[in-house]
Amino acid sequence: MIKRVYKNLKSTMLLFLWLTCSVAVLAQERQVAGTIKDANGAGLPGVSVVVKGTTTGTTTNAEGRYSLQAPASATLVFSFIGYVTQEAAVGSRASVDMVLAEDVLQLGEVVVTALGIERSQKALQSSITKVPGMSLTAARENNLGSSMQGRVAGVNVSKSASGPAGSSRVIIRGNKSIGGSNQPLYVIDGIPMDNSQFGQVGVWGGTDQGDGLTSMNPEDIESVTILKGAAAAALYGSRGGYGVINITTKKGATKKGIGIEFNSNYVLDKVYRLDDLQRIYGPGAMVTNPADPTGPRISAYAVDKLQAWTWGAGTMWGPKMDGSSVIQFDGEMRPYSYAGDNWERFYQTGSTWTNSLAITGGGNNQTFRFSFSDMKEDFIVPNSGFKRKNASLSTNGKFGKKVTFNAKVMYSNEKMNNRSMLGDSPGNAPIAIWGLASTVNVNDLRGDPNKLGAVPAGTTTPDLKATGEEYQQANNNWLQNPWWAAYQILNENIRDRFITSANMRYDILDWLYIQGEVGMDWYTRNNNSLVPQGTGYQRGGAKSETSNFVREINQTWTLGADKEFGKIRVNAFVGGQKMIREYEAINASGSNFNVPFFTSVNNTKSQSFGYGYSKSGINSLFGSAEVSYGGYLYITATARNDWFSVLAPENNSKLYPSVGGSFVFSDAFNNLPEWLSFGKLRAAWGQVATANVGSYAVNPTYSLLGQGHLGIPMGTFSFGDNIPNTNLNPALSSEIEVGTELRFLNGRAGLEFTYYTQKTTDDILSATISQSSGFNSTSVNIGELTNKGIELLLTGTPVQGPVTWDISLNLAKNENMVVELSEGVTRLFVEEPRTRNAAVYHVKGYPFGMILGYKQKVDPASGQKVYDANGYPIRSDVFEILGNGIAKLTGGLSNTVRWKRFSLDALIDFKSGGDIYSGSEVNLTGWGLHKQTLAYREGGMPIEGVIQTGTGTDGKPVYGPLSMTLNREQVRNYWGNLASRAQENFMYDASFVKLRQVSLEYSLPASILDKTPLQTVAVSFVGRNLAIIYRNTDNIDPESSYTSSNGQGIDQFTMPGTRSYGFNVRVVF
Repeated sequence: MIKRVYKNLKSTMLLFLWLTCSVAVLAQERQVAGTIKDANGAGLPGVSVVVKGTTTGTTTNAEGRYSLQAPASATLVFSFIGYVTQEAAVGSRASVDMVLAEDVLQLGEVVVTALGIERSQKALQSSITKVPGMSLTAARENNLGSSMQGRVAGVNVSKSASGPAGSSRVIIRGNKSIGGSNQPLYVIDGIPMDNSQFGQVGVWGGTDQGDGLTSMNPEDIESVTILKGAAAAALYGSRGGYGVINITTKKGATKKGIGIEFNSNYVLDKVYRLDDLQRIYGPGAMVTNPADPTGPRISAYAVDKLQAWTWGAGTMWGPKMDGSSVIQFDGEMRPYSYAGDNWERFYQTGSTWTNSLAITGGGNNQTFRFSFSDMKEDFIVPNSGFKRKNASLSTNGKFGKKVTFNAKVMYSNEKMNNRSMLGDSPGNAPIAIWGLASTVNVNDLRGDPNKLGAVPAGTTTPDLKATGEEYQQANNNWLQNPWWAAYQILNENIRDRFITSANMRYDILDWLYIQGEVGMDWYTRNNNSLVPQGTGYQRGGAKSETSNFVREINQTWTLGADKEFGKIRVNAFVGGQKMIREYEAINASGSNFNVPFFTSVNNTKSQSFGYGYSKSGINSLFGSAEVSYGGYLYITATARNDWFSVLAPENNSKLYPSVGGSFVFSDAFNNLPEWLSFGKLRAAWGQVATANVGSYAVNPTYSLLGQGHLGIPMGTFSFGDNIPNTNLNPALSSEIEVGTELRFLNGRAGLEFTYYTQKTTDDILSATISQSSGFNSTSVNIGELTNKGIELLLTGTPVQGPVTWDISLNLAKNENMVVELSEGVTRLFVEEPRTRNAAVYHVKGYPFGMILGYKQKVDPASGQKVYDANGYPIRSDVFEILGNGIAKLTGGLSNTVRWKRFSLDALIDFKSGGDIYSGSEVNLTGWGLHKQTLAYREGGMPIEGVIQTGTGTDGKPVYGPLSMTLNREQVRNYWGNLASRAQENFMYDASFVKLRQVSLEYSLPASILDKTPLQTVAVSFVGRNLAIIYRNTDNIDPESSYTSSNGQGIDQFTMPGTRSYGFNVRVVF
């Protein structure tokens, strides 16, 4: 296996080096310089200046100046987003200046569509959005997924509240599959990138293991193009079924000598507090009063003064904190008083420092770009951080007039130290902090200074723990010491990744070409985790080691033609693609160490080993034809056929077509009103198929499981409870969209509107079968769900002149419906938190991902709530609908203000219509920490409702009135029962409005830099997640979902949110 990997890698690298080292033929050149300005006379930075017909080029600096080598016969092409592209012949001139006219219509701009094909934006028949890389990096966000929040209509981005290197969930136009991931395909310069998630939080907790996007260096990104609809993504086949995000990286440019760009940014992360808890009553369990055994129970604190070492230590149901002396966990007498803010003591100020360097250069026929980036992030949780190093090298060039090539290699090394535990994991920092008794100072639990969180020498604990074991505040072993959780329970993830590609095109004629491309995404991932001996909940300790290997190779060839016949232009291509993916995993784990503190799996008493391997592939043929007339009428048809290796041969072939048209009526008619600058109508229909099954899913498999013999895993047939189904077909998704694009007042204002309707049929789901078959279920094509929605983009330039103000508002609304599940099944389980009183299900006849849970019973006749004889809520017999975790309306408001050398960018994003179930709130209420539990603490809570008094002849309960008053202990039990029996009380509207990011940049004037080798020096101050302008949740962030899987809308002790502030320095030589 490894030999095959390195053989392929070696071949790819040799090809890359051959292309890089090719000798370019240089023509007689001269130095040409100039200044590019806008209509107001201001210099335009970032304008692309390219010698026509070559890859030779550069970009203008902050003052709009440029300089490059070009022959006298050359023609320079000046292009910039939002401006009309212009050309100028060099001739005998040494200086070529240019004034670019605004063109917010961007008709000449090209975008990267399917398979890396570039198309004019006005020819597009479906909604495709291009986001410049500078917009994504303005606030120095390290994850590409997170940087797209609020920027694109119809793209719903969620990030799990898991800390650094966590995963993002990016959903385009709603969820389209019940069983699939629903996340888009990411393509880097034409090569698909694996974005697998290797771990998510579940009912018992866990860690978010991140995704493939964390490997990307944002500074390498030139632009990102989002293909939303089925018609736009159809040429990517089954892998584009959930949409496609095309990433175009930066390329080299011709310079006199070489060009150097250096970026350095430093950002601080501060915890922002949203919790507001009661600090009046302290810890303590309720026990029998020795002086009055038959009377009311009292606080254990009142009996022996040994508070904080009872089962009630993690709950605040004791008396009012009055300052009297009590014995704490270490035998010390301390005041029974609020000990202060333990969050402030434990969480630290996080920081991220990133340095990036890029070098570009080359001649007329060949250019290169090399970049290196080093990032170090220290998280708010002590002893937790993320390091990433990136290096990339790309080359582009021509051999003569007919052959062009490009090649790239990207490398990343990521090391995550101590990912944050989430959910109900005992190592979860928020649980450890919230679970501390209010009277305990977390710093008193630091213990041994050489082994934080451990029992120090000479200390006798109530449970007589040995020196070096976990120093705990209570006899509840699951109430963990925060310092032990941070410094002794360890996990480490290391990933090394290569993404390589090589592309060559040969122009057979001036209108006919052939092109070939090969690319590979290859990475290894090693995980190690340790629960040391002496840990409260795992006294014997445990160790786990896992290694993953992933390799994916894509090979594509294309034969294309682009020819004009008078007013008719035909642009067509046909081609084929082959994808092979291999996955290999090895794991070893053990528990209960034999030799104390020797942390090896081989040193454990109970051991298990595992090995897994899978290989899959897709072979494809595709074709596309675009016919345009007069530059204003476009019709495009595409088709692709995939052959899936994961399906049986008789069912593994699927053909899916698309067709679309666009009509630029502002170009077709000359008598339109002057205020209408541009008008376009478009429509498209397309189909894509997806095969959401694993390798070998249609056949029985043989795997290596368990201890086996003499420590060697032995093979077993792993049928499981699900019988393979050879009749499975790919699921099919069909989509229709119509839209319009309008520009007004010479481009000062714009409107884009899209309506779409989408339907997925034959989704692959598990269906229950007769147990007489020897199995419980099988996979079948039966699931069906729909999406329909609208997307709106409004743009404008309210102020234009010395001060320019650009504003854009994007809105999207999506309505989703689960139409069909398996036969006889009305709901399908997805995810649940540790409370187990609520869960996410797919429910027939409802939107994707409904939150269900127990509600308090209500008398249908009177509408009053039902209680038991103690005055505690009676829960419903079955789960009922509580809400939906997916927002119906999403959007963002972006503002950019420019004045002289200052530029201010601000982004506000918002979501509305989703809900969140807070398991954190459930626990805070049950523990007596929530402020709502202050009501009637001393007793006297009135209960008015009904109680079941019998059963009617129809078998239905009969209710009678209930009126009672609860005493102090009953009040405590009331809140505990409410937390477990009435989950509707812990559902919140997850709508929010956030100030997502702000960036203020200042560029030094050219007059200062003229006599230096510097072209640009810019300093910016950045901020992220600066304010929650609106929310409707208690104690939690509306975005505190603990997973990026399909089970959205669950909060269970996630990481606290942070506000980020920092600066960036950009220097260009």
